Amino acid sequence: MDAVWTFRSASTAKEQPLPLMAVRYAPAGLDDLNRATPGSLARLPIWIERNPGAPKAAVESVRLETSSDDGTSWHRVPAVRTASGWTAVVANPRTPGFVSLRVTATDTSGAGLTQTITRAYAVG
Repeated sequence: MDAVWTFRSASTAKEQPLPLMAVRYAPAGLDDLNRATPGSLARLPIWIERNPGAPKAAVESVRLETSSDDGTSWHRVPAVRTASGWTAVVANPRTPGFVSLRVTATDTSGAGLTQTITRAYAVG
């Protein structure tokens, strides 16, 4: 897993938590070994958690990309906002391998996160 955060900072009179975000996933349709069936569709609920105690800011955008070649190429997958976060439908490759996930999120304070999970789950 690789994560890159961006946020505005300034000196403060006392210690303050950083305004960091973390992406959480709950892929549906995987077996007990974290595998999807080749050629299947996987529903992917996504939600963003904030660092406890950090200043409040609403998540403005979430962009999901997938890769089936360990990140050599990425393909955008639409993510639809829901009451609890976002949901996307990932088309799994037709041949055995792996799916990598990359999410870029931004919030109303200008903070951002790009989180990449190489080989997030297997196919086959």
